[in-house]
This record gives sequence, C-alpha cells and structure tokens, in this order.
Amino acid sequence: MTVIKKKKRVSKKNKAAWRKHCDINDVEEFLEDQRLEERLGKFDTKPDEELFVLDTHGNDVPEEKPDIKPDIKHQTAKQRKRALLPVTPKCFEVLLPTSKVQDPNAKRNHVKPVGSKPSDLSKLTQQRQLVKGVLAKKLETRKANKRLAAEKRKKSKSFRKTYDKNIWGDESLEAKGVPETLIDDFISTEAQIHNVPTTKRLRAKPPPPKTVLKRKAVDIPHPGVSYNPSFQEHQELLQEVVQHEQKMMKREAHLYRVTTGLFSKVTPKEKENQWREEMSVGLPQPHDPTNDPEPEEAGDNEYKAINPPVKNKKKDHKARRKQKERILEKERLKREKIDKKKITDIYKLRKIQASLKDKESRDAEERTKRITKRKELEETALPALNARKPPVKEPEFIDPKQLTGDLRKIPMTSNLLKDRFESFQRRGALAATKIMMKKKRKLKSYFKSGHKVTDQDIDRYVKRSAGKK
Repeated sequence: MTVIKKKKRVSKKNKAAWRKHCDINDVEEFLEDQRLEERLGKFDTKPDEELFVLDTHGNDVPEEKPDIKPDIKHQTAKQRKRALLPVTPKCFEVLLPTSKVQDPNAKRNHVKPVGSKPSDLSKLTQQRQLVKGVLAKKLETRKANKRLAAEKRKKSKSFRKTYDKNIWGDESLEAKGVPETLIDDFISTEAQIHNVPTTKRLRAKPPPPKTVLKRKAVDIPHPGVSYNPSFQEHQELLQEVVQHEQKMMKREAHLYRVTTGLFSKVTPKEKENQWREEMSVGLPQPHDPTNDPEPEEAGDNEYKAINPPVKNKKKDHKARRKQKERILEKERLKREKIDKKKITDIYKLRKIQASLKDKESRDAEERTKRITKRKELEETALPALNARKPPVKEPEFIDPKQLTGDLRKIPMTSNLLKDRFESFQRRGALAATKIMMKKKRKLKSYFKSGHKVTDQDIDRYVKRSAGKK
C-alpha cells in the first residue's frame, strides 16, 4: 500500500486548500459516532442483555429458533384481525420519529387540532338544533339504522331449520339453481353449474343490437355511367346530375346572399365623400358666395326685419268649439272601428278554429313522418366508427360527346383506388378520414454581397429569381 506523503510548504489561503491538505478523518469519525448514538441511544445506558448474547450451543449444533407465534395457526381470522389492532399500520410508520434525540424545548405547548374544541358559533348552532329537534331526529335515525343493521346481520347468519327439500330427487338443472339462460345443449352440465354464482343470479343479459348491419359487398354504380349506356339510363343520370348541380347553385347563392350580398359595394371616391360628410358633422361649413340669397330691395322709408315678430293671436270660442268637435269625432270613429273589428272577430272564430285544427293535424302528420324517418335511419344507419362523417358521393357523368362503344377509348374520370377507399368508408367498413396535405414552405433566397462576388454571379442570381417569378 502506497502512502501519500504530505506536501510541504503548500498554500492554505482558502477552504479548498485546507480540505485538500489537512487530514480531518478523525473529526468525521467522531461526529459519525455522535450521530449514531443520538439515533440509537448511548451504549453506556443500555443493559447487557441488549448488547451481548449468551451462546450456549457450539458451532456444530444448530440453534433452535423459538416459535414467535406458536398459536397463530389455531386462531380464527377474527382473532388475528383483533390482534393486529394495536399494531401501528405500515402506512403510518413513516410519520413516526426514528431519532432518539430529545426535544430541545421540553415545555412545548400542546396545540389541539382544528375542530376538537367547540367554538362560540358551533355552540350556538348546536343550541338551535337542540331547540328545533334536529339532534333528536338524528339520534332516532341513528338508532333505527343500527336496529336495521343488526336485523340484517342476524338474518344473514340465520340458517334453515326445516329440511324438507330433496335436492337429489330432481335431476333438472332448474332445481340445482341453474337459470334458464344457461340451460343449453352444447354447454356441459359441469360448466353450467360452475358458472352460477353463489347468489344464484347471473348478470343481466345485454340487449341485442338495434339492427344487424347488412353491408353491400360492392357498391354498384349507376348504369348510366357505363361507356356504352342506353339512352334512358343516360337521361336518368343526366337528371340526377342536373338536380345535384341546381342544389349546389342554390346553396352557393344562399351563402352569397347571407354573407357578401349583405354589404353594398362602394367606390373609393364615394367612400371618401361619405367619410368627409360624417367627420364634418357639427363643424362650421365654409362660406360659398354663390349660394347666398339675393337681397330684396327695400323702399326708401320702409323698415323690414329679418325675423318678423310673432303675434299672440288668441282663438275665439267658435274655433275652440270646432277643434273640440274634431277631436271628439276622431275618437268616436276610432271606437266604432274597434267595435266593428270585435264583431268581425266573433264571426271569424269558426274559421280560426278550423284553421287551428288543420294546423294541428298537419303538425301531427309531420311529427309522425319525422319519427318514422328517424327510426328508419336508425335501423339502417352505419356504425359510428369515429366523429367524422364519410364523404358524400357526387354523381359521375360523362359528356355524350365522349361516349364510345369501345372501352379502350373512354377517358378516365376518376381514380379507382380512391373510389374503392371512399366506398369502404360509406359502407361502414372503414372509419372516415380527413385528407392531410403537408404544406410546402416557401423559402426566400437572399443574395449575400461580398468582395469576392463577380458580375457573372449577380447576372446568374437575377436570371434565377426572374425564372422563379
């Protein structure tokens, strides 16, 4: 073993140098011993029985270990559980202190947990509950629950006293407790009896599916799509395509009407004029001499005011009477009109009642139609494999000019693989998916100027950028 000699004349100006060149093993051992004594206790205070063991057997004779729990085999499960009650559970052993170090503060005040000491508010609420009879009612319910639990426990422990049933006499499976759902030819008797639980009851049979889905093996296209169709089949397909296009045009017109069509188009000049008018409201307008009214020529000795004085001309008795008569006549005509409308409404009651009955009958018919349609859709609906809906198939159509009697000359209008894939989705064999297209990033190129760049490099870069545009 090589012994490392201590260097002479080393610098000890900082802590790292002191730790490196000073031997402090004896101090660390002393501190470790002191911590161990604090944890386990001092050896001076422990008795000899804990520290030493008297060996009465030799090395050749094996030591007989005493049975720690000799009568545990003869105990019942209840006795074993009761014996484990005073033992601290494993989950709480972490909370217990492992150190033997005494508490430095011997006179520590004991703090009671929250809720153990009744507060003034809790005392008041308890008094109110006592006056109202809430506590008495709780006591009664607790006693009733205890009584019911005891009766239930007693009933479960009770056994039958009359043995008048012969279980060996009847060989049927119903007598052995096997329910009707398990009695079948291809299931053996041992398996039927094994599958019956102790309560003699089985789990409820799940309801059958609403409909047995019957998918078509192949989604047959319309006969008018053929490369050599008959005239009638081609015309039927043409009508379907026309109806589909009309529906799409109507939908596009509706979307335009409720979005873009709501806003009127304004030219930039009109927009600027409108903005100027709105922002100049309340401001003094500039004087326009062309719009000034021509002044009237007044006489030599005549004075005419711009705003002539208003005369307070009083109404006479005749004018007031006429005004009052007009108001009364207007009110009388109004009342006559209301009375006439009441009479006409009375005569219209039968008509209104008939129209209401018609409306109710129409609503009932529409409701029944909706319910039957919903039921039919539920019966024939495909299984919901995911949240997405399968793509709707658009009608295929070939222009009459492109129709040929030869299969080799017909143009390709669709992709066969895509059609088969979408057909699987529409028939519920595959879950509907969404096309995910990866966008190509547009990278901008820059020309890095430098002292090594020549005119040929600049021309090449300009030509390349012009070609990309």
